[in-house]
Amino acid sequence: MSDDVVHILETNIKKLSDNDVKEIAALTAHKINVVIRDQELDKKEYARILRLWGKNPKRNIWFEDTNDHEIMYVTNKYMVGEENRQGIFARGELEWHCNGAMALDPEDCVSLYCHQPTEDPCNTYFINGVVAYQSLPKDVKDKIKDTFLILSYYEKNFQKLRMDYLVRTKIQPRLLSDLSVYKIEKDQVTPDEHRDLLAMTARARSEDSLVGKEMLKIKEKYSDSSGLWNCVYKKLVHSHRLTGIDGLFFPFTNVVGFHNIPKDEWLDLYKFLEEHYTKHAYCHVWEEGDVIVFDQTQGLHRRDNIPLDENGAPQDRELWRGAFWYDGMR
Repeated sequence: MSDDVVHILETNIKKLSDNDVKEIAALTAHKINVVIRDQELDKKEYARILRLWGKNPKRNIWFEDTNDHEIMYVTNKYMVGEENRQGIFARGELEWHCNGAMALDPEDCVSLYCHQPTEDPCNTYFINGVVAYQSLPKDVKDKIKDTFLILSYYEKNFQKLRMDYLVRTKIQPRLLSDLSVYKIEKDQVTPDEHRDLLAMTARARSEDSLVGKEMLKIKEKYSDSSGLWNCVYKKLVHSHRLTGIDGLFFPFTNVVGFHNIPKDEWLDLYKFLEEHYTKHAYCHVWEEGDVIVFDQTQGLHRRDNIPLDENGAPQDRELWRGAFWYDGMR
């Protein structure tokens, strides 16, 4: 493990002042992946910490805690909400992804607190897009410095969505990867769950979100009214809004093209960037009390398949998830 891919922070969050807790979010903006082990947090304490880290809206989604809306559940236990449902991504393996790759203005940062790990390892891997960008050859940096990724889902229903920021294109979206983040079926994400997740894609940090306004300008510049398909355009080289540091934003399982690169070069560039990006990853073996805070504007993560017990049933796992915008750190 390279020390520049992840930052290990040795502290007891409960003993920190509010200002020191806020500094953890600022540290994450600079370090991308921050690991804090051996914490003992209840839901009220974790929700308070998440409020200090940034803006945490109420989402009214099934995997959100009823009393502390800052907390969402990543669990296969039947415990969530009045309907006693499982949490988000309760089943199977998750391929490389980030929070809201296709969303208008997704939350900048995600935090996971391990309340109950599986008995056998179910590891999560975290990429550091800043380190990945810094180690690119100069000719590749020069080539992609102004490039927008053309992003889409593998489901046809995404093409039918009517959202103000989607770019209309004549280029039929064909994913450059044969991987998918998850499969919409009973053993990973159900169709109902996927519809709920799609409904959140228009979320933004505020009504006058600068990111939202930029996305609408991109749509105006690149949309073709005669196009038949919807895509999302986002910068490949992302300049962090807090730090000003450049890093790669490359959710490669959603990439269908590069806006200013000749089409016959797309696949070679894609394969090179995918191989390069995934080299800069940290593998985390979960233990009870672990907290990981990871920036979503310049990194990806993925999860191993949830292991089975001696009877062939998935082992219990319960993570408490927070997702926040750096805006509003207080």
